[in-house]
Amino acid sequence: MKFLLYLITCFLLLNVLATAKSLIQDSCKKAAAKNRKLKLDFCLKSLEGCRQCKTAKNLGELVMATMKNAETKTKRVHAQMKKDFDAKKYPKDNDMLVMECLSDYSGTAQILDIAMETFEDHDYKDLISRMNLGMESLDACDEGYKERSTPQISPFIKSNEFLTHLIEIPIAFTEMLKRK
Repeated sequence: MKFLLYLITCFLLLNVLATAKSLIQDSCKKAAAKNRKLKLDFCLKSLEGCRQCKTAKNLGELVMATMKNAETKTKRVHAQMKKDFDAKKYPKDNDMLVMECLSDYSGTAQILDIAMETFEDHDYKDLISRMNLGMESLDACDEGYKERSTPQISPFIKSNEFLTHLIEIPIAFTEMLKRK
């Protein structure tokens, strides 16, 4: 009897995982076909590494999971930047710019948090606007370095690009929800 229960549990778990993988693949393919900014490979790799995304049962749950994933990654990058700043790993003359970037990352995380609340209200237009605002906040970090008297390349450009691409995923998925 225990064996039968174990077998049924394993079957159900595998079925859920297969459904989620199919949802991820289908959603990434459709979104990448409609949104030129979204790269299919990036979408697939990002979501297959996201535990919450793997358990999503529908596109709405996948949108929430991808927003949470982007928020979590933004907070992690912010924490690492803060740790490096406190350890004085950035040039002293960049202190103000680094602090502005820290503020931009903090703002992006807050915007994503508010966007998740907006999603629950099914206000997809506002949700997309908020996520775009989060991406603009990341861009502001890079712009600060470009606008110096001696322009520089932001040391956070790779992180900003990564997070921007990560935020593009729930935007593209939300666009798909709007069309339903």
